Amino acid sequence: MSRLVLVIGLASSLLTFSAFAGGDPAMVSTSIADRFDFPVGGPNADGCRMSRGFNVHGHLGEDWVSAAGPGAIYRAPVSAVANGVVSLARDFKRSWGNVIVIRHAFYEGGQLKYADSLYAHLDKIFVAEGQPVTRGQEIGLVGNAHGLYPPHLHFEIHRNTSIGVVHTSASRSLANYEDPSAFIMQHRVLRAVPGKMVVDLDTYTMPSYPGVPARPFYTRNAVSRFAVSNGGTRPASPSIFQPLFGR
Repeated sequence: MSRLVLVIGLASSLLTFSAFAGGDPAMVSTSIADRFDFPVGGPNADGCRMSRGFNVHGHLGEDWVSAAGPGAIYRAPVSAVANGVVSLARDFKRSWGNVIVIRHAFYEGGQLKYADSLYAHLDKIFVAEGQPVTRGQEIGLVGNAHGLYPPHLHFEIHRNTSIGVVHTSASRSLANYEDPSAFIMQHRVLRAVPGKMVVDLDTYTMPSYPGVPARPFYTRNAVSRFAVSNGGTRPASPSIFQPLFGR
């Protein structure tokens, strides 16, 4: 990406402010990921199991359910797998339902890399587009895509940060999609880097579903604006008692 800037210490806060003040709200500051954990039963997927795995030529993610039996995972907490910033958070209707995508920056093999984690079919969303999140932070609840499927979390990891929820925007290959559990296990310990970086979120091919805005919107006060624009109140911070999106 051409608009990615690594900033340390005081420069981080100055550049973060100037990104918003300069009229480019798609540039958002985030902490660099120091490790990846599992999205349910975290950090180690305790009490959960995979009901359907990843296939680069078929199912492009993993489906997670409770080991306690059918339906037991319904409305269980879903956590951010690593530090990052929310790049998509909305109801995409159709087969997706409520979806969150988080953009992560991390060091791998001495190089700065990027990946998106996707959490789909959610019952509720507790975060807003443009909001920084930390590893393990509760971002939503497991759902069923508005009753379309049995309750489960559909989870993906993309190396190609233009995909979002449009699978046809990139070829089905390991250059674009990761085997999620394999990726997490390979990234349980990462190089810890102090400071923050500014990430460009405006990289998606967006679907044109009826009732779904064509582009993400980002704002310096993303949580409050998102809640108000969807008929809610202004929460001081997201919590399970103040869902930003969902039933």
